[in-house]
Amino acid sequence: MGVQQQSELQSQSSAKYFSLREDVSTESLSDIDSQADINNTGNGGKDYVSPPRLSLWGWYTPSQYRGNSSGVNMKNLSASEDTISLSSLDHQQQPMLMIDSSNSDNEDGASGKDFKIDIHLKEDDDDNTRIKYNTRGGTLRNSSNKTQTTALNNSNKDITTLGGSTNSTSKFLYSSVDQSNGSTIRYPYSPSYSDATFTILCGVVVLFSIVYSLLVGPIQIMFAFLVSILVFISYICASFAANNRIYLYSITALAVGLGLTIPSFFAATGAVVLGTGRDKETWDIQLFKSDQVLMGWMWPKGQMAIFVDESSIVGPDSFIGRLSTEILQLSYISYYIWGYFMEIYILYNLWRCHLSKDPQQQKMMPIWDQRLKMFICSWISTYFIVFSINLIFPAESPRVYIGKKLDLYKNKLTGFGFAGFVRDRIDNAAKGSFGSFPSGHIATSFAIGLSSYKILPAYGFISTIAAILIAIATMYLRYHYFVDFLAALPVTIFCLLYGGFYTPSDFKNVFVNCFYSIKSMFQNILSKFNNK
Repeated sequence: MGVQQQSELQSQSSAKYFSLREDVSTESLSDIDSQADINNTGNGGKDYVSPPRLSLWGWYTPSQYRGNSSGVNMKNLSASEDTISLSSLDHQQQPMLMIDSSNSDNEDGASGKDFKIDIHLKEDDDDNTRIKYNTRGGTLRNSSNKTQTTALNNSNKDITTLGGSTNSTSKFLYSSVDQSNGSTIRYPYSPSYSDATFTILCGVVVLFSIVYSLLVGPIQIMFAFLVSILVFISYICASFAANNRIYLYSITALAVGLGLTIPSFFAATGAVVLGTGRDKETWDIQLFKSDQVLMGWMWPKGQMAIFVDESSIVGPDSFIGRLSTEILQLSYISYYIWGYFMEIYILYNLWRCHLSKDPQQQKMMPIWDQRLKMFICSWISTYFIVFSINLIFPAESPRVYIGKKLDLYKNKLTGFGFAGFVRDRIDNAAKGSFGSFPSGHIATSFAIGLSSYKILPAYGFISTIAAILIAIATMYLRYHYFVDFLAALPVTIFCLLYGGFYTPSDFKNVFVNCFYSIKSMFQNILSKFNNK
């Protein structure tokens, strides 16, 4: 996608998508592009390499979106059947990757670069099967001929060794075409997977709007209804964009619309709970009792907030308590900015690559485009899972149930003044809200931090630290129960998997390593105890 690279298609045994592996080094990529450019000019000069074509439909490429697989002009290559023979991984089945080199109308000079994947599998009994690219017909197909050699523009240069290791772990490896340090960018899945998940997310937004409108009427959820219309229209515009510029305008509007689903559907979910009478029987009693069972041994009635309220050292009126309240309240409200900042950062880089005159920068457009889709899927999907659970298990929060109905809190959390001001505004804004279980703050914050780490590690690290503080703040500041925190963790994991930054094996490795670390720690403690 975007640059001519070694492509190795790997079958997935448990899912209906395929991974595209790209790992041609920068040096080799330059050699191929240079040779093609020389042939294009005929005099040793280099023509402008058109930027890759962006699309939302990588999983289904209409005729107007099809084009060359790279900036190389295939029409100017040798009329003979020029081929690039590429080593495949050790798997028995491979899908066929079809690339049509038909022309498309563009205002920005971009020729289409989208891959169309034919998921009809072909049996390969030979582990040494090579993938054969026919530059004249524009087709990537399997070839079991072990003696097939590389012939690019009648040259005998063999590039079959340019691939990476044959590790069984499926990774989509981008060429580091714009990075001076030679580092590579690895994601588990192909852009086709990101396009599919992004499309599903947009469909879910529209579906929620329709269901909510049927339950309480569009007037009651007007903000969410209008946002869903924006999402629908901008998605259609991006899908049928005639060129990259129109696509970028549309995808920017779509990203803004999906960002606006957070406040709009939060309010709409509360309106649906009230409109359907679900507020008559909330789950606060069950959540409160669950906290007592799980954490009653540690905190009074299982509530960190009650422990803080009754403490003379860290209580609301002590200096430590006031300082803690201010810090945690700031952390809590920072939850609203981390996702939007990363979305703006990705959009900025996407537009920067589009406006750049540097072909290497333009080749990065598909990468930033995929990052945008992956991040939004990881980020926004958490809200709609939480909203769905809120409808089934509406709960008001400890702030309302324990504080106002049971009257177990004796002191107000005011901090040095700013925290009290913020809390009053949050209390007013949260009236009619039933989104305590699970904690959307916790689920979303960790999803943002861990997905951002795959894009901008420093930002991801800082936002993950903020997510930890937010998790503490939700219980300290009386916004959530402990079970809200526990329920948020599987939501985070699912959404990170859905976004595509992580695979099940990533989380499996984390859990296995944690298990053995804890086991080793206890074994060391027991051995020291026995030695005594």
